Amino acid sequence: MILNTYEQEMIDGKHGPAKKLAMEKLVDFGNAVGATEMVPLSFVHYIGAVKDLSKDLPEYEKYEWGQGLQLEPFFEMDAKLSGDSKCTACTDPLLLQLDRYDEEGTPWNNKFFKLPKVVHEASVEGFNAMKKMGWVNTLSCTPQFNTVSPKYGQYAASCESSCACYLNTILGVKTNRENAVTGMYAAFTGTLPKYGMLLEENRKAKLIFEIADEVKNSITDDPADWAALGGTIAMKVNNRGIPAVLNMPDRLTGSAAKAFTACASPGMNDPLLHLIGITPGSNTLEDAFGGPVPADVVRIKITLKDLQETYEHLCSAKNDKVDIVHMGCPHLTYEEIRQIAKAIEGKKVNKDVMMWVQTDTPSYMMAKHYGEAKIIEEAGAKIYHQTCAGMNQLSENWGTNYNVATNSFKQVKIFGGLGPGMIFGSLPDLVNAAVTGRFVSTRWK
Repeated sequence: MILNTYEQEMIDGKHGPAKKLAMEKLVDFGNAVGATEMVPLSFVHYIGAVKDLSKDLPEYEKYEWGQGLQLEPFFEMDAKLSGDSKCTACTDPLLLQLDRYDEEGTPWNNKFFKLPKVVHEASVEGFNAMKKMGWVNTLSCTPQFNTVSPKYGQYAASCESSCACYLNTILGVKTNRENAVTGMYAAFTGTLPKYGMLLEENRKAKLIFEIADEVKNSITDDPADWAALGGTIAMKVNNRGIPAVLNMPDRLTGSAAKAFTACASPGMNDPLLHLIGITPGSNTLEDAFGGPVPADVVRIKITLKDLQETYEHLCSAKNDKVDIVHMGCPHLTYEEIRQIAKAIEGKKVNKDVMMWVQTDTPSYMMAKHYGEAKIIEEAGAKIYHQTCAGMNQLSENWGTNYNVATNSFKQVKIFGGLGPGMIFGSLPDLVNAAVTGRFVSTRWK
């Protein structure tokens, strides 16, 4: 690989052992994938660490996904991140909201599951260790909304899949759905081998989707509609390459774009959709294809019937009973919290239902300050930040005798395979399910 002066100095050890180790690993990886050079990064998004307190406790080990062990040599070196002011390195959610460990009815403490105390302690230790190391502890899967927003044409390394697709599709940032090993090393060097989606030739469209006018005119601001639209496209791509999308609805808010692009994590190989006229640099089909559109290109129409079928496809529950209503995968924006508060105000969540409203820290604080959190909590729901409910489900078997209702395509496709019956629905139907304990679909009827 061709290295610039600073990159060579890092590998030679002139900037300390941490950067030397990280650079050596990145060069090895770059050689393995055929990269010829490095690129400077403006943004790294990595998985938060659960710091190893005891290697001999089985109740701890099942929650160690590897990142804590990877970071251990750097903790021992008292290492700091790259130090490049142009590169911000931030973290994904933890297993719980750190200051609410004992609160019942939460994703980390409920009738199915209680997070072991040692894991709470390890999470606090990991948070403090990463903060000392220089990480921005966003503890969010959507840091691009409230913490750091890379610019068009810049390079990033996002280990969070929905964030990666949003960066590529909406902001025109170049990022892979980065793995948790190279993502960590990249934070120490501020650089990454130029491979995959960082190369222009790998970002070109291969097929065309056209959204029918009936869809364009019927879609609402409900995140479920956008998740269903993105999911429909993702499933129909069927590993045939990056899609170009024509006739996008006009109602593409930031929250809608988040729900729409989150489809790429469970449904597509590549975290990019060319939304013609929206994605930076893709004003035309020719832009998206990097030249003339092939005469034999695959063209697919997205109809209202397709969205209806996606709503139905995402429901696997064998009955209408609801145990959990979960919204916030990826993390909710403040705009979405306002929608939920308006829908739940004056109502009461059924005693047999847990309703979880999951968001990032800035949006959580705004909701606390402006009153939406109070409305949600008075209704009997839980609003929290710093965490992802699904990470607890991935770590511990909750059984199969429960149903989860959500408006997230990503949650159904990633966490639905863990055992629960899944129900996909619109916001009004989810709120009604939380109140009555039963789900009745009214969308697209």
